[in-house]
Amino acid sequence: MPRFAEDTEAALAWLRARPGMADTPVALLGHSVGAAAVLLVASRRDDIGAVVSLSAFAHPDGMMRRWLAEKGLPFFPLGWYVLRYVERVIGHRFEAIAPLNTLPRVGCPVLLVHGRDDHVIPPSDAERLYASRGDTPTRLHLLPGDHDLSQHIEAELPELLAFLDEALAAVCR
Repeated sequence: MPRFAEDTEAALAWLRARPGMADTPVALLGHSVGAAAVLLVASRRDDIGAVVSLSAFAHPDGMMRRWLAEKGLPFFPLGWYVLRYVERVIGHRFEAIAPLNTLPRVGCPVLLVHGRDDHVIPPSDAERLYASRGDTPTRLHLLPGDHDLSQHIEAELPELLAFLDEALAAVCR
């Protein structure tokens, strides 16, 4: 996820360097780990107009615990050790980059979209994220579908586009 966030930062730097784009409102959209990454980026910047998060997890710890449980493996010591190892490799503590902790630091409107039948990242993660939002203007939109969302997102486009129109229009005022 931190590498996805770095890629997003690089894309924003490139975009902002283009003629006429320095002050143009920008929305970020990400799916799954990418959704966690765009929330992380938006939590560090004040020039993002909106974020659309599709199927984000609440915390990497929860992802690891679910994965281990599916495999019949204990969290301690194996899962705990793997989490610490991954933190060391990526150079970030999960507490600092977990969407549960970055969402409340986002200054722009956020739309959390999640499939009701998601078995990869359960809808309860989206509900936990929404509950953690603090003062961040956040909407939660549960829709039919699983983690992929591709079969159901088209029917939701009018609502998603209305969210973006409203959020980005507020930036332009």
